Order: sequence, then structure tokens, then C-alpha cells
Amino acid sequence: SRKRKYVMRKFEFVGWGSKPLIEFLEGIGKDTKKKYSRLEVVSFITKYINVKGLTAPGNKKKAICDEKLFAIFGKQMITRKKVHELLEEHFSENCASSDDESEYSSDEKDDRKNSSKFPMPQKNAAKNGFASVVPENIKLVYLKKSLVRELLEVPESFEEKITGSFVRMKSDPYDIYKKNEFQLQLVTGTRRIASSDNEIRLKVANFFKAVPLSMLSDDNFSKEEVEDVQQKIENGSLKKFSLHEFESKARMLHVDITKH
Repeated sequence: SRKRKYVMRKFEFVGWGSKPLIEFLEGIGKDTKKKYSRLEVVSFITKYINVKGLTAPGNKKKAICDEKLFAIFGKQMITRKKVHELLEEHFSENCASSDDESEYSSDEKDDRKNSSKFPMPQKNAAKNGFASVVPENIKLVYLKKSLVRELLEVPESFEEKITGSFVRMKSDPYDIYKKNEFQLQLVTGTRRIASSDNEIRLKVANFFKAVPLSMLSDDNFSKEEVEDVQQKIENGSLKKFSLHEFESKARMLHVDITKH
């Protein structure tokens, strides 16, 4: 693919390494007072990927990033042989000048740009510690039908990604309290239907049946549908969203939503 110049991301450094790298190494029991070479760090990460079973299904050359690896690479998936190259910006010796540049493919550039511009969820000042239920926030964790199907192509991470997100589905025609033709639903899990080719359906809050993906909408939600979610929280039929949980879910989905 065509190469473009990309200016390195700016990290907070803790001694010889970036904060995400140092935290990763400490998390796997390494003494970070000792400075490790890039090759040593590559071997630690390779071992971590193997032990955690993060090799991409059907493609041994790629690895899925869990939360710790995502903090380092800012990507949902990495090419294993590029780990050495991707670690360059995490060593303080390579970042003496903010003008330093490194070569990345346009795809990697886009992933990194999207990662560094992660929009923080708005906090609800009136209810300290909770995320505001506003369109700008819901947009960070809203999955259209086509994206849900895309995520299903990586079954190992599907349930983790989709649980806690919002989807949009047609309102029950027999619901006498319905206000809108469509409604936003909080996904609480998944269910496999054995009788129909192991079809995956979604469990959503306050809905007694598992929802087939065909019932989901591929359009944007409306302001009125967000107000409906607010109403459900106020009447206690939906729990409030802690800022920490919300931000964590938004970070997990950020690259997928942005690239879709």
C-alpha cells in the first residue's frame, strides 16, 4: 500500500519508556527500572499474545489487541511482524524531537489518527460519576446493523464488544406505550439459537425475546429515541451508566465505529 508520512504520537514517558508500555511491562511482572531493548519487548509481547490466545483466528500473522495491547498500539488488530516497528515511538530515545517522523501505511495512519482523537464521553454534572445520556455520548457506543454483522466475523471478541452497546430496532407494534417507530436498546448479551444454524441473536434490556440481527436498523438514531432512553433511566427500567464503564466501552468500539 502507498506510504505516507505520519508524525509520531506524543506519549507521557516514565523514564525510558512510554507510560502505556511501562504499565504493560509492570502488569506482566517485569522490573521496569531495568531498560529493555526493543527486541526484548517484542519477545515479551509475542509471549503475551501466545499465552493469552490473542492470535487472530484464521490468520497467524495477526493478533487481536486486548485492553493492554490497545493502550500501546491504539489498534484493534496488529500485524505480528510489525510489532518491532510499532514500538519505536514508545522508547524515549526515539522521541527526542517532536518533529521525528516514521513511515506507516495509510491504514495504520488512519487507525492511529482515530485512536488519538478519541472523544471523551460527557460527564453528567448533576449525577457525579455517571455519563450523560445525550446523542453525542450514545453515538460513541451505537452499532448499526451492518457493523454488528461485521463484528460477528470475529466471533472470539463479538460478545465482549457488543454487550453494553446500543442498537436500534423497530418498536414492538403491540406496545401501547411506544413513542417512536424505532427505539434504542441496550445489549445485555448474546444467545445462540441451536434450531436455526446456530444463529446468534442479541439479548436486550427489558425485552423478553432474543432479537435477530435482521430486526436491527442500519440508520442513525433520532434525538427522540435518546430521550426515550433517558425516560427509561428516570423510571428505573434501565440502569444509569457509570462514566468509567461508558468510556471503557467507547474506547473498545472506537476504531470499529470510526472505520465503518
